[in-house]
Amino acid sequence: MNVENISKERFLKAKKKITKKYPGAKTIMDPYGKYYVATECGKDICNLQVSQTINTYNFDGENDLYGFNSALNKVSTIPHSKSVKEAWLKAEVAIKSYHVVDRNSSKFSDDKVMKKMAKDFE
Repeated sequence: MNVENISKERFLKAKKKITKKYPGAKTIMDPYGKYYVATECGKDICNLQVSQTINTYNFDGENDLYGFNSALNKVSTIPHSKSVKEAWLKAEVAIKSYHVVDRNSSKFSDDKVMKKMAKDFE
């Protein structure tokens, strides 16, 4: 993402939107020198689905690591950013994207798709 042409006002607008939804949001540098925006408790806002998958996974004992890895592999991740400005803009886009997916996922549920396919083949 090229952020050289992004104005300070645009950056501040994105930051304001994010801090309104996630009060206490802050920029954190990962061990590789890249930046990401985190919630107050330190969870990566762009990759909240990873922590949600970890929290909701039902382990069936020690030998269930393959299932756990499989569940994590299904979650797409957004890479961390080279600059602070880029991190905040990516977080804004990620929040919008998750909102759109959440609002529309019921329209594409498996049941609805199967009913539509069955109707098409009649």
